[in-house]
Amino acid sequence: HSSQIRSVHNIKPLYTSYQKDLSITLWEPLNTFWAECYESCKLSSQRRAKLQMESRRKFQERILVPCRIRQSEENARLSIQQAQRKAKDANTERRWLNLQRFLYGPKGAWAKE
Repeated sequence: HSSQIRSVHNIKPLYTSYQKDLSITLWEPLNTFWAECYESCKLSSQRRAKLQMESRRKFQERILVPCRIRQSEENARLSIQQAQRKAKDANTERRWLNLQRFLYGPKGAWAKE
């Protein structure tokens, strides 16, 4: 029984030296590795965000801006066309009313006597 206690007392210093060696040989390189991984991930994320922003800017420059310009031109063209159609319809209506008064008036060809 006393030999077991002595062996336990011998194990304790071995364990502490093992822990010390382990922390020196394993934990420092592991911490360094994870720190490098974190920095690499952060740089990669920043690079990706920059590329995304640049891509968005190019898309807007090459696609959205010309599309919006064409859309406004098309809207202007349609509103002009609509105004012309409205004016033509009003003119046709006015001419029809004049012709109707001429034909159906008291001295018209189709006047009801």
